Amino acid sequence: MAAPFDNMSGFEMNATRFQDSIFIEENHEHKLESRKQQHAQPSRPGAPSQDLMSYWGYKFETLSLIPDQWDMTSREFIEDRENVVVDNYGQYCSVVKTGIGKTKMVIGGEVDALWDCKPENRDDPINWVELKTSAEIANDKDMLKYERKLLKFWVQSFLLGVPKIIVGFRSHNGILQRLEELETKNIPGIVKKQGKGTWDGNLCINFAAAFLDWLKQTITTDGVWRLRRTERSPVIEIFKNEESGYGDILSREFVEWRNGMDANEAVVEAAKARLMDTINQETC
Repeated sequence: MAAPFDNMSGFEMNATRFQDSIFIEENHEHKLESRKQQHAQPSRPGAPSQDLMSYWGYKFETLSLIPDQWDMTSREFIEDRENVVVDNYGQYCSVVKTGIGKTKMVIGGEVDALWDCKPENRDDPINWVELKTSAEIANDKDMLKYERKLLKFWVQSFLLGVPKIIVGFRSHNGILQRLEELETKNIPGIVKKQGKGTWDGNLCINFAAAFLDWLKQTITTDGVWRLRRTERSPVIEIFKNEESGYGDILSREFVEWRNGMDANEAVVEAAKARLMDTINQETC
């Protein structure tokens, strides 16, 4: 979705087709290598390292979150949050059934927090919250950087059904300066009306719809396909990486389970057909 406007970032995904559905996952090896290269880059003189800025983000989450609702959390834990060991292990996973254009999708992704509590009715929307950090905005250059971040914030939360994003603005020394609450649905309008207008949400959605239509026409057989865009490239590549099978995208147990479901459905349909034939003969 971000590809029309985000020419700084690259990505790699693996895809396979099974029973008329395309399954897509991130290429984990590429992600780990990209992260390794990013952290290996030397920082500008006087600038914080990538590791330190990552720690600031996780520290912000640690200070912002509690493990249960407010009245179920001890006062000791709440007051001692500054001393809690920082880690990125705890998380929620939002699984969403949605669609873009003519394509129906089931998407899963990591989410930081709940605003209140999970609804008793599983069909009701969940008040997810994403926590983000960004450097304080001091000039037009900072504003352009922030708008590029807002594009990624919006795409992630839009797809996973996250209604609210809380941004912690920090100083260049990592000290929290202020908080800003953003409604996910309002972010494209904010960029268009109040910002520099560096991206357009409708164009992102339309591009994603067209790309997914093209993808369905391209991946027509099994095997493992690679979707790739290198940094600063205007082209999204797709090529076959493995001629057959499903790679590590689908487990053997999942494939057998789905094939078993199909076999059971075939038996049921055959039984229905025989029953209808019997009814028709008796009617005649």
